[in-house]
Amino acid sequence: MILIKDLMLHNPPFLYVNNKVSHARLIFGNSKLSSIPVIYKNGALAGILDKNIVQQEHLSPLSQVGNYIYTCESLIYENDPVAVISTLSIDAKTAILPVLSREGKLMGIIPLPMVLKDILDEFIKCLELVAVHYDKDPRTYGIIIVNDDGEIVYFNGNTEKITGLHGKEVFGIHVNKVLYDSKLHEVVKKGKTHLSARMNADNVVLCTNRFPLHKDGVIVAAVGIFEDISEKERLHEKLRSLRGLNLEMVGILESINDGIILADNNGSILRTNSAFEAISGLSASQILSNNYDYLVEHANLPAMAFWGVLEKKRPFHVLEHINGRDFMVASRPVFDTDGQLLKVIVFIKDIYHLNEMILNLQLTQELATRYYNDRDIEHSQYERDDMVASSKAMKRVVSLAHKVAKVDSNILITGETGVGKEVVARSVHNCSHRMDGPFIKLNCGAIPEHLLESELFGYESGAFTGAKKEGKIGLIELSDCGTLFLDEVADLPVALQVKLLRVLQEREVMRVGGTKSKKVDFRLIAATNKDLEQMVKEQNFREDLFYRLNVVPVIIPPLRERKEDIIPLVLFFLNKFNKKYNLGKKISPEVIQSLLKYDWPGNIRELENTIERLIVTSDSNLIQIEEMKQNTSINIVPNIDTANSPKALGDLLEETERNLICQAFKNCKTTREMADTLGISQSAVVKKMKKYGISKVANG
Repeated sequence: MILIKDLMLHNPPFLYVNNKVSHARLIFGNSKLSSIPVIYKNGALAGILDKNIVQQEHLSPLSQVGNYIYTCESLIYENDPVAVISTLSIDAKTAILPVLSREGKLMGIIPLPMVLKDILDEFIKCLELVAVHYDKDPRTYGIIIVNDDGEIVYFNGNTEKITGLHGKEVFGIHVNKVLYDSKLHEVVKKGKTHLSARMNADNVVLCTNRFPLHKDGVIVAAVGIFEDISEKERLHEKLRSLRGLNLEMVGILESINDGIILADNNGSILRTNSAFEAISGLSASQILSNNYDYLVEHANLPAMAFWGVLEKKRPFHVLEHINGRDFMVASRPVFDTDGQLLKVIVFIKDIYHLNEMILNLQLTQELATRYYNDRDIEHSQYERDDMVASSKAMKRVVSLAHKVAKVDSNILITGETGVGKEVVARSVHNCSHRMDGPFIKLNCGAIPEHLLESELFGYESGAFTGAKKEGKIGLIELSDCGTLFLDEVADLPVALQVKLLRVLQEREVMRVGGTKSKKVDFRLIAATNKDLEQMVKEQNFREDLFYRLNVVPVIIPPLRERKEDIIPLVLFFLNKFNKKYNLGKKISPEVIQSLLKYDWPGNIRELENTIERLIVTSDSNLIQIEEMKQNTSINIVPNIDTANSPKALGDLLEETERNLICQAFKNCKTTREMADTLGISQSAVVKKMKKYGISKVANG
């Protein structure tokens, strides 16, 4: 039996009884419905609001919609059979039928003439015909009904699931604008029934049955009943996509200059690239037809790079001498979703490019961290609010900001100029229940003292010479139902501190020159780069106001104390300005190193300005150290392998390597034991001992 809930429009637009007329006009402006249900706070139906009523010009935008609703005489419940509609007395002006739960709460609506009483029986017959033909419950089908103009008048829940569209958004729109391949408008025009027809809806392939609906022998509507049959075709497409990805992966591996080995958890080599063939002197057929132990013996790869990772399930890296050159060998485990180790990937990189490799690892790790944060924290507010938090200190700030956003406590944000106090304030607002309300900002230090009072509190007509005839609304009033952000609050004059304290205590404001107070509901966030506690001691700031503001203190550390955030911030601003100026600039590792060493007295604001300046002034797509010298005053970090360095990189590495070999020689009895300790092959141990003149070795 088909029930009302199988046909109703779920999640329809609705209003609360205490919503303003202005809000109702906005809702009607975004909906094709001519009537909307109005409910109480507990979800119970209060009545119906007609569009024509709220559009009357004499109505005050601030009056409540509950004053203009009418009672619905025809009530239906979600578990009633569809046939109950035929028993109702529905007049011509009835636009919707509210659908209630047994507890009286609004569950959905049936827009009229979505299910015309005269064609209801014919519509049910169509459903039963399809159900018998395919031996399926008709309640599992997607259903669309269009009127004789081709406009959608019904869009059930299953249709929403299949198409990803929402019924309340497409109601009253021509079906061709929503589902171009439905052909329901042709059924209305020609009156032909289509059975088992194929239909495309974006990425969904459907099997559809289309029927005309008649009234007095005239076609008045058409119904489409369909189901999703796209899974098999999707699987076929996925196989084709995987083949393409495989070819793309091969292309990527071949374009990388580092040698790469991918092995399964048994040691069998699955993939390699031309770079490793050149490093090892082995052909692809030799590499791919053997186990990892073959590479230990014939390519001097360290055994620990695979078997150690397999055993300890953590990354490994070591310096290794291969075919007369020094390489960094690094390997990482690859896990499945259950935490089982599936593969090990080994990278072999020429240490001549060590600086670049370190930077790339930092950038890769940061990008991976941001990706998993977005995935695991439901696309968190970091990106939406321009908040970049990689350091522990900044993550604590973000966590605290999002925690206190759930309540209305006053917040005092402190920190040096440019650390991002306004960004944190906006994040609190955007995560709070006031997010749909206004976010009003006032810089207390940027407005002359004689204008600050009228700006903050507003004024009445004739309050002072030069005042507007109609008066002016203050920023406190404008922030009603939203958030007021007072930046540089330490610069607020003492006289205004008293008035602001009264507003915070009484939750009402009086305009300059006014005689009546007005209730206001806002959340206050203050910010300063000064020491308010010290100002209180020096009697330059009211103590009682300080304690009112400092309910929840949020301290933002300067950028020099959280340098882990510099690389992600550089990436953020690089992406921001590349998009803004339609560019594709990148930053060299040497520039990044200099940015990391700099103390950033201007904090994030200075970093943002620096990145923008480098992007717009550089001539090439790769921003080099020369551009930084010419366009900034940042100290340049010398490259460690230049002639001016006390020791070249190769000398430092050789000295470190010799010390390690000597230490292992003292602590181990055999060269095999030394190889296991150092994580390199036995043959490599012998070669390095000979290289550094370490003799008198015990038999290995």
